[in-house]
Amino acid sequence: MTIGNFDGVHLAHRELIRRTVAHAAEIGSPAVVLTFSPHPIRFFSPKARFYEITTMEEKAARMEELGIDVLVVESFDGEIGGMMPEEFARTVLRERMRARIVTVGYDFTFGKNRTGSPAMLARFGRSLGFDVDVVPPLLRGGAIVSSSRIRELLLAGRVREAEELLCRPYKVTGPVVRGTARGRKLGFPTANVQFTQELLPLPGVYVIDAEADGAPYRGVANVGFNPTFGENSLGVEAHLFDFQGDLYGREMTVWFRDRIRDERKFQSVDELVRQIGKDVEYARAARIPLWREPRGAGPGDRPREAGER
Repeated sequence: MTIGNFDGVHLAHRELIRRTVAHAAEIGSPAVVLTFSPHPIRFFSPKARFYEITTMEEKAARMEELGIDVLVVESFDGEIGGMMPEEFARTVLRERMRARIVTVGYDFTFGKNRTGSPAMLARFGRSLGFDVDVVPPLLRGGAIVSSSRIRELLLAGRVREAEELLCRPYKVTGPVVRGTARGRKLGFPTANVQFTQELLPLPGVYVIDAEADGAPYRGVANVGFNPTFGENSLGVEAHLFDFQGDLYGREMTVWFRDRIRDERKFQSVDELVRQIGKDVEYARAARIPLWREPRGAGPGDRPREAGER
């Protein structure tokens, strides 16, 4: 088994999972992930400015693709947050999970006040009957791959760098809702995505890929406030190339592939239309392969979730 929050299921998380799956195969055991909900930061600092990269549903889907058999979602509350490290190792890992091999990252902490370390876990494991495999840090571009680094990249609009660390483009999903239909009048009809994610890339215009009516499309999207028209609510408006149809009320996924420019206020509608034309031209010429979401096994083959044995 392996333990962590796995927010983003990024390159470093994938190494943890790869080694867990390999250990499971060696000993003929299910490969298990233990994660927590809510995220411990939300429990200890509920007012902190914190954005999760992936939902629990997306984590489960990514882990399924990587070979995890069982996903256990532990409720992170005062009881588990207050356990001393040895109590956590004994009660949760040995007695409840019956762990035989535990794979953790080099910076893994556990127990009350995060006082437990990988070395401490290995010591407990020797007395409790499980082995511990510690994975060293993974570097890309001279920096350690981490969820916090990916959040920083997205908030800075650096979606291509975030994609490299996530092994997939960052996405938002939600129903298409009615807007002002202004884009259609300008010659660039847009879908207003009522996103459910907490984290949006830095406001601006992006090359996107989207899935609509089960088919993939390239397009452009504006993340922001429409300053030319004086709007002040944050939104995602996507224009899909060569799409014909009505998407109102349907679920739509938008993947951010490249950043084109900042959002800015234009002096006239004509100037805005000319700029959108340039944005479209840039996106059509972008040498980025069209993204298609990998199709995993059927729903019945997803990792079993919390409490199932």
